[in-house]
Amino acid sequence: MQDHSSAQPSTATRRTTVILAIMLTVAVFAVDQGLKWYVEDIMRIGQSIEVVPGILSITHIKNDGGAFGLLAGRGVILLAGSAVAVTVVIWMLFAGPPSRVTAVACGAILGGAAGNLLDRLQSGAVTDYVHFSFWYIFNAADAAIVVGVALLLLSSLRRTDDAKG
Repeated sequence: MQDHSSAQPSTATRRTTVILAIMLTVAVFAVDQGLKWYVEDIMRIGQSIEVVPGILSITHIKNDGGAFGLLAGRGVILLAGSAVAVTVVIWMLFAGPPSRVTAVACGAILGGAAGNLLDRLQSGAVTDYVHFSFWYIFNAADAAIVVGVALLLLSSLRRTDDAKG
């Protein structure tokens, strides 16, 4: 039996962090696919429903590009990039000391990547629907990926500061 009394609150066993990451991956994937299914079921492509006037709408579009529509029509490049990104995130999950923050970040990224990857494989495009008037249209998977990447960056900055003393 291991003694975890001296462990910092942000660290956990490798098994616990992997289980946390898998659970979050599945949850993000399920929420993303559920929301996309709902939007596709109740709205036609191009339709928009204003939620907060002048600020937020639900707008149903299909995006065959990456983030912000980059690489539109280049599905093979996007699929290859996704495969590389997923491989790097899985490596990060297993490299170094286990951390709950890393597990949450990796789970969010993997769940979002899986959701968008399934869309690309099924139809060649991703369903997007969240539309802030000042930003591009995106989906829950995109938001999870952004949050996951931000958590990884913040975590790595914190580790750098801790190493400096």
